[in-house]
Amino acid sequence: MSYPITATALVNCLGPDATAAANTAFAGESRLVPAEAYTALPFSTALGVVAGVETWSAAELACPPTRIARIAATAVRSLAPAVSAALARWGAPRVAYVFASSTGGIEETERTLVPDAHLPPLAPPYRYANHLVDATNAAIAAYLGITGVQFTISTACSSSLKAVATASRLITQGLADAVVVGGVDSLCKTTIFGFQSLGLLAPGPTRPFSRERAGISLGEGAAYILLERESQTALARVTGTGESTDSYHHTTPHPEGLGPQRCMREALARAGRSPADIGYVSAHGTGTSHNDAAEAVAIRRVFERDVPVTATKSLTGHTLGAAGLTALILGVESLRRQAIPPSLRAAPVDDKLAVVVVDEPMRAALDHVLVNAFGFGGSCASAVIEVAE
Repeated sequence: MSYPITATALVNCLGPDATAAANTAFAGESRLVPAEAYTALPFSTALGVVAGVETWSAAELACPPTRIARIAATAVRSLAPAVSAALARWGAPRVAYVFASSTGGIEETERTLVPDAHLPPLAPPYRYANHLVDATNAAIAAYLGITGVQFTISTACSSSLKAVATASRLITQGLADAVVVGGVDSLCKTTIFGFQSLGLLAPGPTRPFSRERAGISLGEGAAYILLERESQTALARVTGTGESTDSYHHTTPHPEGLGPQRCMREALARAGRSPADIGYVSAHGTGTSHNDAAEAVAIRRVFERDVPVTATKSLTGHTLGAAGLTALILGVESLRRQAIPPSLRAAPVDDKLAVVVVDEPMRAALDHVLVNAFGFGGSCASAVIEVAE
């Protein structure tokens, strides 16, 4: 398999579009802020907040203007011209839409049931359907003119990378010639308090792979790609995907990273590549003690060499269902720019992990990048992307 990525869209705390977000990422600039920038909390943490969402328009979408809808609309608006070209080329029934999220419209439900003085009031009327993980799907497909296969994947933090794998299968099986793949999540208190109750939130900005790492910084954002059967104008190519589920624990990874090992090996095998071909690993890299340790073990056992590793969640925060696709798009930019974005605040790197962490912006000759996204319950996904011909 080898399918071209012909367009990308990205919105997160680094910027309101793919160019701005990538420029900030590759400059190694931090945009994580104290939680007070979003709302008041009874504890300290840092968040990746998309600034000004409440003022953004989602008028083109025939759905309530929730926070997640506004973020999604901003992303798909920039993707629309490329999708129009794909529709003209393949026909609307041959273009599919695969969406990924973990929170859906939970934020809408929270603010309806318990109004937050720190957040602007929601536009009535509220319907329970606004809460659903696929609440924006029909509106976005209609806006883009897509009439092909449409569905949603929700496997926690691996959701959007699994959506990429699903999109590849749709093309391989002849069910679509082009697929819009999207992942969107917005900040909500259910997620923030949930991670805090598990003892996984860092009190400040996250520090993946650091000896002083203390947990996750949550974020929000949207990430979209257009994947096609063939194209002469590819930004990069998806050449292999891997998926696994180790079911070791509800929230804790297997200490030897068995799931990550399997899905990385599967992605490499499907790409027809060896570990030696990979220029760097874009790690799941949450900044928690157990997750970073398990992923480091998996990387060492799969690669058996000092492959460079970086964690983009140090830049964007953990954007949950959108995280894998966010990292993949930054990987596409890596191939285009021949550079690796840094894992911020990694120093001092935890020597016990025995991985080579890129902790500052770095130029590199890159042909292939491997991207990881791992979720609760051992739901794991990896993808290999390569430079466009």
